Amino acid sequence: MVIVEGELSAVIRKIVELAKRYSMEGEKVGILATDGSIYEYGIGLVKSMGSRGSLKSIAKNLFRRLRDFDGEEVDIIIAEDIPQEGLGLAIMNRLRKAAGYSIVKTE
Repeated sequence: MVIVEGELSAVIRKIVELAKRYSMEGEKVGILATDGSIYEYGIGLVKSMGSRGSLKSIAKNLFRRLRDFDGEEVDIIIAEDIPQEGLGLAIMNRLRKAAGYSIVKTE
């Protein structure tokens, strides 16, 4: 798992770039997005963890989506970051642990 952090439009571009690269290497790619960006990706298996406006929904759905990807036998999950305030801090902590702290920061 890789987390991409930064401004949302830059995150989307970077995730698309990474997904294309992993796909070309023969990897089955899963993208963990949010409701507002789920249709921005035209590659990989895309799942939404919820709305950026409702961190409770993201907290509720996060592990279910990760299990979904396990069931789909994806080779790599690329995840959007979420706002790191309040509950978002705890969610990002869980995402970072799940990713083994593999983080890509956009420019």
